[in-house]
Amino acid sequence: MDGPDGKPYPVAAVWRRALARIIDAVTVFFIQWMLTVIQVLWFMDDVSTRWQPEPWGRATAAMLGYVFFHFVYTMVFLRWNEGQTPAMDLLKLRAVRTKDGSHLGLGRCAARWLVGGASWIVPPVALGGLIVNAATYITVPFDRRRRTVSDWMAGTTVIAYNRDQEDPDGQLEEVLDEFGRPMTVREQIRRKYGLFGGLPGLGRRLGDRNRDDRRSPRDSQRH
Repeated sequence: MDGPDGKPYPVAAVWRRALARIIDAVTVFFIQWMLTVIQVLWFMDDVSTRWQPEPWGRATAAMLGYVFFHFVYTMVFLRWNEGQTPAMDLLKLRAVRTKDGSHLGLGRCAARWLVGGASWIVPPVALGGLIVNAATYITVPFDRRRRTVSDWMAGTTVIAYNRDQEDPDGQLEEVLDEFGRPMTVREQIRRKYGLFGGLPGLGRRLGDRNRDDRRSPRDSQRH
């Protein structure tokens, strides 16, 4: 995949990829914990008490719930957020198709999640998932694109990518907003595609609401 200057995007550093995976895993944990605390998952304690198969015991329900949330989290962000989970966005990473650098479809997102995501249910609790996720990097030293086992299965590559400076489709130009201020690429993307690309119009409505809030009293009286 080539950048705006015609040169290929650099392959992402391994430490950034590993850190992003850890941050995403911890984020999903806190999402599940929060939903349990506010009683959205009100049934979790009862299920954990009634269903304790080995080798996970009382943690079975929690681990299955975690794998489910991890799957949904990964699928939503990789597919509808330009191949970036929140942690990947933070660390300037993006997953693309190895063949042509295009966006990932649902099938590739699922294949990319399969090994690392489903491994969290491998016993012992949590530790098994960490070991399997670490093992997926065994192919990195032997591949010039530093692809993991998950990348090989899905046909993907992770590149260094800053969304605030790059245009994923090459169709956005430098423009000014209604107040004459330069718009960042991220703002242009949200204006064009909607929030996460899968919720068309929502980003624009939020932007319109923010502009209305920023109007001065004089402007309001004028209208």
